[in-house]
Amino acid sequence: MRKIGGSLVVFLLVFTFTLQVSAQTFSDVSNHWAKSEIESLTDEGVILGYEDGTFKPDAQVTRGQFLAYLVRALDLPAGNSAFPDVPTGSRLYPDIAAAKKAGLILGNADGLAKANEPVTRSDVAVMLDRAMQLKGDYKKRAPLTFTDAAKIGQYAYGAVERMTFYNLIRGTADNKFEPAKIATRGESAVFIHRLMSKLDLLGNSKDPIEIPKPADNQEVVIPIHDYQYVKVRINTRGVPLTYNKQTTDSHVLSTDTHYYYHMGNASKPLGSLQVTLRKLDNGDTFIFTKFLHNGDNTYSASVIMPFSQSDNYSLAKYASHGTVDQSHNSTFGVDKTSHPTGILSVKNGSTVTNEVMMGKNYISVQRQTNYANGQRSVIRELSSELESYNLYTDQARKLVTAHQNVSVQSKAISETWALVSEKPLFANATNRNDWFKRTILEYGSINNWLTADGAYTKLPWSIEPGYKMGYGRNIGRLQGGIYLTAYNGNKERYFRDLVINAVADLDVFSGGAITAGKSPIFKTEYTSTWLKNTYGTTAPYIDTRHNENAALFLKNTAEALAVSKLADANLRYADFLVNQKSLGNTIAVTPTSYLIADYYATGSKKTHVSLNHALGEMRFLLNTYKQTGNADYLKTARELKAGIENLHPKWIRASGDLWYQINGSLVFSGNDYDWLTLMDLLLSQNAFVESGIERSTIFDEMIRSKTKYLVDHNIAIKGQIILLLQEQGFGDLVKNTSAADASSPKLNEEDLPKDTLDLLAE
Repeated sequence: MRKIGGSLVVFLLVFTFTLQVSAQTFSDVSNHWAKSEIESLTDEGVILGYEDGTFKPDAQVTRGQFLAYLVRALDLPAGNSAFPDVPTGSRLYPDIAAAKKAGLILGNADGLAKANEPVTRSDVAVMLDRAMQLKGDYKKRAPLTFTDAAKIGQYAYGAVERMTFYNLIRGTADNKFEPAKIATRGESAVFIHRLMSKLDLLGNSKDPIEIPKPADNQEVVIPIHDYQYVKVRINTRGVPLTYNKQTTDSHVLSTDTHYYYHMGNASKPLGSLQVTLRKLDNGDTFIFTKFLHNGDNTYSASVIMPFSQSDNYSLAKYASHGTVDQSHNSTFGVDKTSHPTGILSVKNGSTVTNEVMMGKNYISVQRQTNYANGQRSVIRELSSELESYNLYTDQARKLVTAHQNVSVQSKAISETWALVSEKPLFANATNRNDWFKRTILEYGSINNWLTADGAYTKLPWSIEPGYKMGYGRNIGRLQGGIYLTAYNGNKERYFRDLVINAVADLDVFSGGAITAGKSPIFKTEYTSTWLKNTYGTTAPYIDTRHNENAALFLKNTAEALAVSKLADANLRYADFLVNQKSLGNTIAVTPTSYLIADYYATGSKKTHVSLNHALGEMRFLLNTYKQTGNADYLKTARELKAGIENLHPKWIRASGDLWYQINGSLVFSGNDYDWLTLMDLLLSQNAFVESGIERSTIFDEMIRSKTKYLVDHNIAIKGQIILLLQEQGFGDLVKNTSAADASSPKLNEEDLPKDTLDLLAE
């Protein structure tokens, strides 16, 4: 809770129709997009709820109310004068007086505050700008790319440029600023939260502490806030750590600060230490630690996190909910990783002061194969996943300390990670435990080895260089669709943190292209021996399916988190698909029709095309055409449609089933999915209607053949797909077919199984 200044005390005594209700009791914010910020600012005492247990996030805000939020957020001293239209008896007088004294409000040409008038988004930008200038020299500007930037008044234009640069203003998902729109309570909470996060004012209920100096030359101390720091120590005697340099990288919604140290004698170091603090827009911080040891001995080290003004803790462990089944997989072999340790809840009495998701310690060796063209394939060979930690409580000093112990092994890389928050990472134990259980059951699809460079996950055996314990940065796993889906379900803080971390990972992988607003085309950095042996393709190469994964994730993140900078991610990928023909990454079917190959690398043979993915690309382009009206997207979608149609009836096998793929020599092969491609064909027909394209009679023949094959071979069909078949006139084929699952008697697209685009996004 923030300190309540004199002006706010008076305000609370007079302004009686609201009170500070715990955010968890609000009946109208559980599914609101600003839930996290509302809860945070309610806990801070900056924004209050109503006596009926609601917050009213969509209610409009006045100029005076927004100024009151700023006064509380900045904890401004009381003023002694206001404006003629704000008399001393007004409930807003204390806050308006404090705002006037600080220069947050100057009054209009008539010297009036107009405190009861609705506050526009332009007004908000001006007030935020003045608040920022109170706290420092925040004068940098960002060129405005909002589609309605011309509508921003001259009085606010500079403020909008500055607040856009400092990420307090991000625009809407369709890249508009909407300068005349009246701000709501929910939007105001987000604006104020961003301000407080930028100024390090969130969670500042703790008193500042003196950041200690290193005890000796074997440890480093790095501040996180003025009341929080992390210490990294080499426990083995005689191994000093010497400062080298510090760098900073900005990402969308997060910032990385990297600290580099020499390990051993600086003139002839044994290796290096890199500590990265990835600070998110909500104040949560990932701590990534990486030791690179070139020497011959094994050392002991610890990542130490002290939590002041705390006197007890609890630890919720993943292992309490089961054991990961690390059995052999025919494609990936055995994955020796598991899951994080769990969530450490640090408390003062019964109040949570910090929570930490504690990762494990990963020991690996970088392996690479160099090629004659100067390129290379890079992976990590995992040696071991280790778990060692200590937790201490010093009641006299009111101090809880967590030690993550690290094994710094010879000729290896040793990494660990933690996520530190001043708020609970989960709103309740049920959601937390459900996620822990899901992680154990689905550990092969949920990342656990996190680094500042991105998550490392198990790779197939068919990689070069070939190691059974080969791990790498898989683009399909770097993107955080699985976490975004979870966040959209219950708005938990931990999932939002993982989404933002995934955006940063993709930005790092693309060399900053996402933050720069460029078209990020992600190249796979390890070689598939199957692609190499079949087509001569080596790393780096473009996997169109992985790029579609990433584009859909970024687009969906833009919508879920209202991040305008990511709003065009799908457009950039659509442009990439349009350009594939000029790049030569297509399989020509006729002079005017083609399919886009699943993989592309300069100098390699033409690779194959998967039918379900070709359908997904076509629908992706049609959806983007509906969004933009860009005729290039429609033209390319039509050419892909024609490419599929012109290969008919060869797509249909003698059994009536469909082939999975076709290669550059127009040879078909592979077993199709049971019902995924069928659903893609049905949804494609709907997409044609929505785009003004005539229904495809050839697609109908493929649908009929595939459905008859499934029925004849007693292969179960999902209930909603049966309804889709009935809706499109294929009911005669499934009239005696029972659904494979319980399903609504009415067609509901929300209940359809995940199609290719859904699976790619997730």
